Amino acid sequence: MSHVVLLGAGLGARLRPLTDDRPKCVVAIAGEPLARRMLRQFASRGVKHATVVVGHFAEKAQELIGNQVDDMAVAFVQNADYATTNTMYSTLLAIDALSDGGFLVEGDIVAADSVIDRLVGSDSTRSHWAVDAWTSAHTGSRLWTSGSKRITKQEIHRAHTPTAVKNAWKSSGMLRLTGATAKQLGGFLKAEADRNIYYDDVIGKHVDSLEIDVLDLESAPWIEIDDFYDMAAARDLFEDKK
Repeated sequence: MSHVVLLGAGLGARLRPLTDDRPKCVVAIAGEPLARRMLRQFASRGVKHATVVVGHFAEKAQELIGNQVDDMAVAFVQNADYATTNTMYSTLLAIDALSDGGFLVEGDIVAADSVIDRLVGSDSTRSHWAVDAWTSAHTGSRLWTSGSKRITKQEIHRAHTPTAVKNAWKSSGMLRLTGATAKQLGGFLKAEADRNIYYDDVIGKHVDSLEIDVLDLESAPWIEIDDFYDMAAARDLFEDKK
């Protein structure tokens, strides 16, 4: 499990003008491009190889990430159809890199070292989706369990809920997949007709077969950066104010 796939093809339209000349995955936090920060965190924990899916301003992304991050070798795959596809298609382009198992992460995530520690330190014989317990503050990809760690349902939930929801979890956009699960997911991705959906939705369609457990991050800090509100929150959390 010495490979990480990072999805960084997206436009990042809500972060303009920061993304007028670069993709969202290389907007900087604490002076470091998001994707490079994430790869460095995995590299420092022994992960030796990365595949980064690029699209919007692909050459700029490659320039700012580089072909080497510490001891990690970085390869790039281009999603030429990034403007009309979604994370499902970007995942399809790179999923074969995880045939021996590894990590699938979204390129707009900034996380504390403790988050990466939990993910890398999880049981390598099982597949895991890093999550937080669902609260009233959450929207987006929601996962369900039924009294155990096994995920039984996935949905995209756009509205805020008034309270916490039992057995519901917020996706962090970070997964650990066994080789068997990655190969199985690859087959489902290849058979999917709709390329403009999230990889989350493909997993949701086949959740009974894929056998993925939740990995509770227990509020260890992470943020998905979609807009300037998220960017401000990330800077408050992760940038040194001294």
